[in-house]
Amino acid sequence: MKRRTLRFIEKGSGTKVPLLARFTTKQIIIAALLFVAAISGVIAYLLYVRTFGNAAQIALTPHDNPGYEWEQIASENNIISNYLWGRTKKLMLNRDGEDILIPTYYKIAGRLVTQPAESSQIYKLSDQAWFLDCYVEAGDAVAARNLKNRVVSKFHSDSGMYLSLTGSKVADEQQGIKTTEDNIAWLEAYLRYYCAYGTSRDYEEIKKLIGAIFDETGALRPERLDIAYYSIDKPENAEQGKASRGEAYGINYDGAQEIGDEDDSANLKQVVGVKLSNLRLPLIYDLENNGLIAKGAYDRALKLVKEAKAGDGVPFYAYAYEKTENGINYIYSGSRAGTVDVGESIVVMANLARMKELDKDCYNELKNLVVNERRILSKYFIVTGNYGGTEAYRQYSYVLDIAYDMEDRDLYRAACNCIGTRVATKSSSPAIYMVFRENDGRFTFFASDNLGVRKAV
Repeated sequence: MKRRTLRFIEKGSGTKVPLLARFTTKQIIIAALLFVAAISGVIAYLLYVRTFGNAAQIALTPHDNPGYEWEQIASENNIISNYLWGRTKKLMLNRDGEDILIPTYYKIAGRLVTQPAESSQIYKLSDQAWFLDCYVEAGDAVAARNLKNRVVSKFHSDSGMYLSLTGSKVADEQQGIKTTEDNIAWLEAYLRYYCAYGTSRDYEEIKKLIGAIFDETGALRPERLDIAYYSIDKPENAEQGKASRGEAYGINYDGAQEIGDEDDSANLKQVVGVKLSNLRLPLIYDLENNGLIAKGAYDRALKLVKEAKAGDGVPFYAYAYEKTENGINYIYSGSRAGTVDVGESIVVMANLARMKELDKDCYNELKNLVVNERRILSKYFIVTGNYGGTEAYRQYSYVLDIAYDMEDRDLYRAACNCIGTRVATKSSSPAIYMVFRENDGRFTFFASDNLGVRKAV
């Protein structure tokens, strides 16, 4: 006869009773709950390991935000970072059925009934990158995760690069464009997000993006650039009869018209090159130190940028470079032959300043321009040394970064003053404390202007 599997014990009377009879019903229920909790804990741990366990550690170079003294300088010019941040989210989100992505700009209603409030209905990748940076800096994990997920789903392409633009108002000729500039901005923000909240899936996505942007030597993969050119006797140290035209693919993403800023569209050619402003030296330094790109990439990039200085008497950096049979050929302008693109050069300066490598002559010229002229124009004419073109609005936040990295409060104050003249201060305005641009009596608030200031202050 088989023995019963249920164990028995004997009481003093000799009667055999089940083992469970020794425990009360309450004790049995508690034990069952503890068992279920233990199993749930094991399952949760396994899910955690699956999600986070394979994520590699990435160490980014720390960079302190401006402290109280710097914030005071900004506030003297009506730039109050937290107020600006709150208003930007309130004004620019939840427009046209989109509650996560930020549009390139928003116009508040004009004085006429024919001038209703409107958003661009265009969403730019680099704007989302700065938006993500602001969420991470604010410690808003939920909003940061939602934005990251929306960008991955809306902007991702099979090539590994992300689309530069999406939205219902994107022009046909801009559909499908993927620029290095926008993808570099997203990579920077994605890395900072990953260090705060990332998962192993994010790590794999970041590695794919790095592989699409950089080659096996750690150099940026070149992209097509349209350039204007003409034949002239060039001044010494100027580029040989050529100047690039526009950003990559010649597109002005934010829709700001370059009034009175002539270009050389009569003579165009296309080159395969790299914009100097895309050589984000702090990013390349961190990627190399974390083994995500090849060794020596930072030193090679730094050499390319330093050698891009136009030369004595021209205190700015080139717009782009191309590799030719004779070596590196630098292209000095972004839209007009015979000029240097000041806006692009300022971004290059910001990258150098962060690494304490900014040329003194270039820095002094920038400081003189902002402190004394109180306006940054987009073009520097190589022959005459004069400035022209339109105001480079987006560059003021980069000047704030440069001033802080150079520990120059005078430059910081001057840049804040330039921005402060365009801060909405009317108490009844829906955009109070935000930075605007005015054109034909309409006030437009660009994501890049406001998020750039939020990041820098």
